[in-house]
Amino acid sequence: MEALILEPSLYTVKAILILDNDGDRLFAKYYDDTYPSVKEQKAFEKNIFNKTHRTDSEIALLEGLTVVYKSSIDLYFYVIGSSYENEGEDVPLTEQTVSQVLQSAKEQIKWSLLR
Repeated sequence: MEALILEPSLYTVKAILILDNDGDRLFAKYYDDTYPSVKEQKAFEKNIFNKTHRTDSEIALLEGLTVVYKSSIDLYFYVIGSSYENEGEDVPLTEQTVSQVLQSAKEQIKWSLLR
């Protein structure tokens, strides 16, 4: 039996999340209807945070989804894909997202100090 092979694309990312150090949503963008209501989304986010915030790994398989994540200072960045995704292809996106958000935050702090 042949394995299911999907071509990588942006459509294979199901969600991108940024949570604070308490697991509360700072940013969330869902690209499909896996979790259609806000209540379901927040429950999913709490579940992910509770299972990942004390670990040092960067990849998890939760609820049948591949979760690639990184933490920086007090922010947690998550990229969610299906269980068929190659997590190695999602990691650079997460690292790039972390560096862009941190750079943006540094710029915001600089401008607020100059005012």
